[in-house]
Amino acid sequence: MEKKGISSQIFKIANNMGAWLIILLVGIVLTAATDTFLTYDNIINVLRQSCVVAITAMGASFVVLGGEIDLSTGMAATFAGCNTALLMTKMNMPIFPAILISVFVGCICGTAAGLIVTYLKIPSFMGTLGIQYVIQGMILITTNSMPITGLPEQFLALGRGYVLGWLPIPIIIMAIFFLVGTIALRYTVFGRSVMAVGENAEAAKLSGLNVNLTRIAMFTVCGFCCAFAGIVQASRMSSGQPGSGTDLSMQALAAVYIGGTFKGSMLNTLAGALAWSFVNNGLNLLGVNAYWQKVALGIIIIFAVALDILRARLSTAKH
Repeated sequence: MEKKGISSQIFKIANNMGAWLIILLVGIVLTAATDTFLTYDNIINVLRQSCVVAITAMGASFVVLGGEIDLSTGMAATFAGCNTALLMTKMNMPIFPAILISVFVGCICGTAAGLIVTYLKIPSFMGTLGIQYVIQGMILITTNSMPITGLPEQFLALGRGYVLGWLPIPIIIMAIFFLVGTIALRYTVFGRSVMAVGENAEAAKLSGLNVNLTRIAMFTVCGFCCAFAGIVQASRMSSGQPGSGTDLSMQALAAVYIGGTFKGSMLNTLAGALAWSFVNNGLNLLGVNAYWQKVALGIIIIFAVALDILRARLSTAKH
């Protein structure tokens, strides 16, 4: 009985920690295996690199919690970054209006995906896949498949600047997004509506919720987050890169699933994004070949999702 009680407590702790446990274990292993992992420069670098994936994943979380999926997030982010760069360099537009227009276009992309899924009744997997290719084509047309360089120094501060000389601005932006996202999910009508639609859309409709409007809104919010993530990415890279978001959609979804966001917490998404970044960083520090890194990360995604399913089954069995 005592052993059963101990194992039950261990399971409970591991279940509650989720992806934070992965971060802890990775940290312990890499601290023992390398001399550079647990240094200020490396930790700050990992946190800064995780910002784009984390903000994109936060947007994707609203869609996943609403029972849908969005494969266009990476291209939506890239489109926003390239649009901002084009507006500032080709049209000499000031930074703030350029950002506003690009974010608005990102919201339109998200809304379009929501309308297609909601009213044309196309499964979100296929609908957003189609949107992804449309946006990718628009990116190649507007940029002529060439990077947009020569961005203003003030704009570069968004992705490369510091506050007080030590705290990166992208980390502050990420923290603000997750603070607002957590409040929106837990304490607003919109957040509760998304959860209700994701759990049972028919029951939500019978209870008086506007399911169609909720679906469109969650895709719009996703588009907003992706656009801002793409702008931060363009600032970090000092250019609008047409191919910068190729893997971003999958990385964002990986963060959502690794984090176990289905529990209804944005902090789980943040944990998933950080876990992804720390594992990636660890593979680099250990000198793992870039091709093998893809294999390793793929295995980690499968393992993390399988573990989350197992945790859910064990939790159900216990109740």
